[in-house]
Amino acid sequence: MLRLFVRYIAVLCVLFLTSCGGGSGPSSNLYLYVADAPIDQINSANISMTEVDVTGDNGTQYFPFPTVTTLNFYNLQGGLSAFLANLALPSGHYTSITLHFEAAPGTLVSNVTLIGNGNTYPLVIPAGQPTTFTLPVNFIIFKNISASYTIDLNLRSSILPDPSNPNQYILQPVLRAVDNNDEGSITGTVATSLVPSGCSPTVYVYTGNVTPTDVDVNAPAGTVQPISSALVGINFTTAIYNFTVAYLPPGLYTIALTCQANLDNPTTADNIVFSPVITATVTAQQTTFVSLK
Repeated sequence: MLRLFVRYIAVLCVLFLTSCGGGSGPSSNLYLYVADAPIDQINSANISMTEVDVTGDNGTQYFPFPTVTTLNFYNLQGGLSAFLANLALPSGHYTSITLHFEAAPGTLVSNVTLIGNGNTYPLVIPAGQPTTFTLPVNFIIFKNISASYTIDLNLRSSILPDPSNPNQYILQPVLRAVDNNDEGSITGTVATSLVPSGCSPTVYVYTGNVTPTDVDVNAPAGTVQPISSALVGINFTTAIYNFTVAYLPPGLYTIALTCQANLDNPTTADNIVFSPVITATVTAQQTTFVSLK
């Protein structure tokens, strides 16, 4: 009964954006945004969520949405993001954010639309699989001092073919949370000579100075995997190919171009060719410019 009462108050907080938060002491706010690392084969990825929970010194604060919230994550690439929630929290230290997804089998509440045939298919979390996903964070809320985070959903690693049903896709969210006060971005150009006819140009980004590999959600623990990616597009005004990867924590990154991203099956190890491969350093609140040639 207590949790139901807390959930009822939380609905009012989300709906009216009040500063009511649970627990003792003054409250302030956590502003949540969402973004994505894109995928090639689709042109929409409508993913639904029902609740956000935030855990810290005061226990867990529950924030169910008044209605199911559905966002087209495919539109949130190249540095774009969408506002998700304004959550009133009591003062304290917070260590995790949990998202609740709605992707029940047999429904289209979450779905993807393919580029090839234009058809829309269910995007489901199979029965018995987790529908909640928890992300580590580290922030402190004080009176009149708020926090702001962006949750990045890696579509390339999160949308998987269903081996038992070709008419639906599996949602297995691969997420990371980035403090908006401590993130930077990489923007780059790609030489025209690197984008021949038939190329599906995509940039993969990895933490540290590493040898790039394809996306493989079944790879052994510790295997190098991209932290993000970006589709390479042409600016028709300048005739220059470019890309942007945003919401990266400060540090050293490997940036690798491939023309074979459309051949990258996220459930298997694929022989994807990367060239060129460079490194770059990201600084908080700044854009790092690179050139692939």
